[in-house]
Amino acid sequence: MLSTVRPDEPVTRLVRRGPVTVAPTVTLRELSEVLVREEVGVALVVRDTKAVGLVSERDVVRALADGHDVDDDRVEDVMTFEVVAIDSHEAISAAAEQMLDGEIRHLLVSDGDKSLGVISIRDVLSAYRTARSSLGSGA
Repeated sequence: MLSTVRPDEPVTRLVRRGPVTVAPTVTLRELSEVLVREEVGVALVVRDTKAVGLVSERDVVRALADGHDVDDDRVEDVMTFEVVAIDSHEAISAAAEQMLDGEIRHLLVSDGDKSLGVISIRDVLSAYRTARSSLGSGA
């Protein structure tokens, strides 16, 4: 599916699954196990069904470098509290601009109050590769 996505299409075309979620109280070790098991680089942090943050592999690495303990410290100690979202009907190009402007690598895709999934900068770049390939082939 991603190989045929273009920047002018809705961002929902990049969503492959619902967001992987964790509670703010899980340990960094438990988070790491979830990220590995689910094969993702970021999890949506949810408290009482409300998104309260995002936590990524980079957050874990930064926490370890700062001396955090994987069994004692919690997601809420290292997560990013600002959840940046994009409406599901926005174009992929709008997601790219939002990521560049905010210097972020992940965006929550939402439809109103419903979280549809999280996309990464890698997902967005795939749309630009497709567009570039199409231009190069004379299409």
